[in-house]
Amino acid sequence: MSQGFRQHELQEKTQKLLQGPLKHVRAAALAAALLPLASVAATPAAAQNVCPSAGVCGVVWNDTNNNGMQEPSETGIPLAKVTVSDGIDTIDLETGPYGEYSFFVSGGVTVTISVLIPTLAQPSPSDFIAAGDTLDSDGIPVGAFSAVTFAVTGYATDFGFYTALVSAQAPGTGTPGYWKNHPEAWPVQEIIVGGIKYTKAQAITLLGKVGKDKSITMFSSLLSALLNQKIGNEDICVIGAIADAQTWMTAHSAGSGVAGSSAAWAGGEPTHMMLDAYNNGLLCAKHRN
Repeated sequence: MSQGFRQHELQEKTQKLLQGPLKHVRAAALAAALLPLASVAATPAAAQNVCPSAGVCGVVWNDTNNNGMQEPSETGIPLAKVTVSDGIDTIDLETGPYGEYSFFVSGGVTVTISVLIPTLAQPSPSDFIAAGDTLDSDGIPVGAFSAVTFAVTGYATDFGFYTALVSAQAPGTGTPGYWKNHPEAWPVQEIIVGGIKYTKAQAITLLGKVGKDKSITMFSSLLSALLNQKIGNEDICVIGAIADAQTWMTAHSAGSGVAGSSAAWAGGEPTHMMLDAYNNGLLCAKHRN
């Protein structure tokens, strides 16, 4: 795509829309403007650089080598869940048989396009420079979505997803509720979160205090991700998020009273959303049976 936003700017703008105006849906007003999906040719993203009738369009595809660049052999993902929002109205779409989507939005309008990350998949690296704007994946991970915010120019916005091989022996991920209620499943008796060592009993006590204090929310998500990692689940999709969460918890220890409206949580919530999606089996590891 032609917008040169840096990743942290995209995350900030996307998060604001996902948490604010995205909650107020007036889909009926937008539905009349929906372009037929058939108007987007069943060809790679390179051939769909310009959207039909302007607006937004693109391809959601299987990035089999996880390089962020769509290649001729890589197929589209049909029935992927796509949401388009201009900050006031939203519309939910599904990709066509070749992974294509299309929707009319006036030029210059700022929109967020979000694609639900397929189960056991992870977003491809975004804005792969060598691929050029017509071949690369544009989305960045925001919780269970790959999303991007930009001003509409009529150029395609594409989303690649890589599906790692999942070991049949992997036990699957557990949520904070699982780890709170199954102390016998813990692989360790002590664990370090945000530079502080907690015993299993101390950590379980904190898991039972989830509420308005967002430092407990982050603690619960990070602790669960660490335990899911330690029991042998795939973690490639959350290694960065785990590191970010550890840094955040170092600055905001569990029980420090971080408010949901605070700047600290505005910066930390996208990381929590990513870990929460992982713990629920929505990313690169399956959920526990």
